[in-house]
Amino acid sequence: MSAQMPEHAASALMTQPDVNTPRGRIFEMATKQFSEHGFRGTSTRAIAKAADVNQVMIHYYWGTKEQLYEAVLKYEGTTMLAVIFGADPDHKSPEEMLIDTPIRLMQVLHDNPQWASLLRREIADGAVHLRHALRDVTEHGPLGANLHFHDAYLTAVREGKAVELPIEAVRECLLAIGYSAIYLAPLISMINERDFHNETVWEEWKLTLSTILKRGLLIDRL
Repeated sequence: MSAQMPEHAASALMTQPDVNTPRGRIFEMATKQFSEHGFRGTSTRAIAKAADVNQVMIHYYWGTKEQLYEAVLKYEGTTMLAVIFGADPDHKSPEEMLIDTPIRLMQVLHDNPQWASLLRREIADGAVHLRHALRDVTEHGPLGANLHFHDAYLTAVREGKAVELPIEAVRECLLAIGYSAIYLAPLISMINERDFHNETVWEEWKLTLSTILKRGLLIDRL
């Protein structure tokens, strides 16, 4: 288990520090280094060099390498969840929000390749640090996401607009579909020789996935 995080570090976990400060440069360069090399492949020496600070400043502002890594994961994880399960500017219905969940997850990782790389590496290592980083974020983290999904799904089922299935399995499948599309994108691109960053290919993916999910999860009342 991590040692207690310095009090001056803990307060900024939900907001990215100002990159014009030493503390912010450390955070920015740590995010880059961890996304490129993973937790084990990144040293505090490399972070300090990239941030152009003395190595001791990392320990002053963030504590240990593990604490800094978990701060990065907490910021990236809560920001990603806020995008996926946050405000609905289009005022979509509960059933539309269900279908939109994996699409949003795919979109946020597609638009932020550094996040995708960071999370790929962390999940490949068992996601131990990620679980620890998000353990106390309550409504901003997985618990809030679960409640959001739970309410939307029950409403859609109650209104006869969604097929009634085991709710936990539905949520897990939707998240797995969305994340695996990004996680496996490099392999799929290599096999099929299609670039996911090509907008035509990307729009085809979103349209196809949305259609499949609608046909399988929603009830056609026409």
